[in-house]
Amino acid sequence: MDIEEAEKAWKIFSELEKLYEIKSYTEKEYNNWWSFLTTTIKRWDKNGFITPTILREEFTKAVDRSIKQLEKQIEEL
Repeated sequence: MDIEEAEKAWKIFSELEKLYEIKSYTEKEYNNWWSFLTTTIKRWDKNGFITPTILREEFTKAVDRSIKQLEKQIEEL
């Protein structure tokens, strides 16, 4: 593996680590309500937009798909 491939692998592993962390939180909090926050809607007295169940389900599926894509990229290196 050359330096360029190693840097690419490092970036992929970094992204994969973030996704695993998100997956862990979503699994722990699946039955609780989720909110969507951005810098413009986050306020001390508000919790952002409450996320509907169907969106939570689709989000968790998207995280799983993203993990699989990154794992495949790692295998291809």
